[in-house]
Amino acid sequence: MQISFQNDSEALKLLNLVSVHPLGAEFQPYIRFLPQQGMYVDMTESVGDKWLILLSEVFHSFLLEEKMLPVIEQIIISKFFYREREEIEAITEIASSIIEGERARCQGMLFSTEKKLIEEGLQSILAGKVSFSFDSFTTFRLKSFQHTLEKYVVKAIDEYKLEQDYQNFIATLRDCLHGQESKLPKLHLVNRDGFQFYDQEFSKLDRPKINSMIDRRLLAKSSLFLDTVILAPLLSIAPENLYIYTDDKEEGLIQTMARIFEERATVLPLSAFSKAFE
Repeated sequence: MQISFQNDSEALKLLNLVSVHPLGAEFQPYIRFLPQQGMYVDMTESVGDKWLILLSEVFHSFLLEEKMLPVIEQIIISKFFYREREEIEAITEIASSIIEGERARCQGMLFSTEKKLIEEGLQSILAGKVSFSFDSFTTFRLKSFQHTLEKYVVKAIDEYKLEQDYQNFIATLRDCLHGQESKLPKLHLVNRDGFQFYDQEFSKLDRPKINSMIDRRLLAKSSLFLDTVILAPLLSIAPENLYIYTDDKEEGLIQTMARIFEERATVLPLSAFSKAFE
């Protein structure tokens, strides 16, 4: 029985999966690699259902490890008409990350339907010792695989678009910042039960003072959607150096401020602010 692949590389990768399978040592003598033809399987009656166990499990591993990313790329190009290589790779990476997260949460049960379908399909093929193509097998037997991947691609595209919108938002705010005249050489922003503003002398700025420093022209730009509590004051004051004190560096707003101010921002632990008064 011959199993053909798109290229020799795929056939060799499947053979490698066979070699590391628990049944691999027993069955490798019966499997030969045929250049430009795939692999030849010498079926023997003596091994019984073990062939089905071996091939169904390595097919499933091969599908997830070698075929998943190419199929995702194909979906992105053919179903959603992306053409830029950078965009295709970014969406593929996001989709792959989402899938890995789901597999971890499902404790390996994701794509279990495909495993069952592979076993059912191989059962009749092995019984008749019929030669076949791996790609044809997956196309006709595993339509659910493509449908499942399409759902993850949709999620990945949504995340990609959100990230693009966020990056554009950050870029716009950076442009606004660079166009602002600095009102303070240093500003200390303390993230403790909300954000408190302190000037270069570590004197706390109350809300009326902060509001008086807001550049109303920034608020008039409808595309920015700036809040008047944190971002609008920060961009209006445009300090030459921004010191952010927090015990949660990964918080979204902290990350946003650090990205806007870039080299002008320094993120420090809350304890560093307390030490400033010692």
